Amino acid sequence: MRSKSVEPHPLATEARPDLPQANFLGAWTMNDDQGQPFDIILFPNGQAVSTWAESATGAQGERGLWRTGPDGVTVFFHDGWTDRIILQGGEFLHEGFSPDRPSGAAPSNTSAASRVGSDRAGFVGIWRLNKEPDGNYLYATLQSSGRAFSTLNGEGTWKMTAEGALCTWSDGWNDLIFRTPEGFKKRAWVGADSKTNPPDLSEAVRVGESRFAVSP
Repeated sequence: MRSKSVEPHPLATEARPDLPQANFLGAWTMNDDQGQPFDIILFPNGQAVSTWAESATGAQGERGLWRTGPDGVTVFFHDGWTDRIILQGGEFLHEGFSPDRPSGAAPSNTSAASRVGSDRAGFVGIWRLNKEPDGNYLYATLQSSGRAFSTLNGEGTWKMTAEGALCTWSDGWNDLIFRTPEGFKKRAWVGADSKTNPPDLSEAVRVGESRFAVSP
């Protein structure tokens, strides 16, 4: 993950109190060392997830905890990575530190960071979907770039529609994640949509909104 070493951006040196948490809540997009976009979502409960899908957990992304500091936020992920989103000279920057990076070393990679647009920010992230016959849950990662990853269907794309987030997979399946008064749901079908008799209708849970176990 973001393994290329680059020159760090100089940090602001003036002393100041921690920035307000509200300045950073929500979904942020940045690039890895290969120039590929991914996202970090910061939740009000102090939890965070990453849509970087090339980790060992793949479409389940990364899970972690975050806290504010004098120049931004620091996120500690379960796989040992540490990420920062910092405010510098009026611009937001991302820094990623690999697990083997010694304390005080330059970041493993850096890029610009920006907020995900409000039209899709509520759907970007990691989704726990229906339980499979083997007892494991299906997971899907939706990146703000429009890429999607599934523990069952592999890679696909997604887009916002009037109903919700529509995922299209290379194996012919489609998933629609949408809001209901009872919470999020997922409807799945193959080929043409059959709304009157959907083959699969199940609960959808956005990972991070409720408490999860993580040991960063």
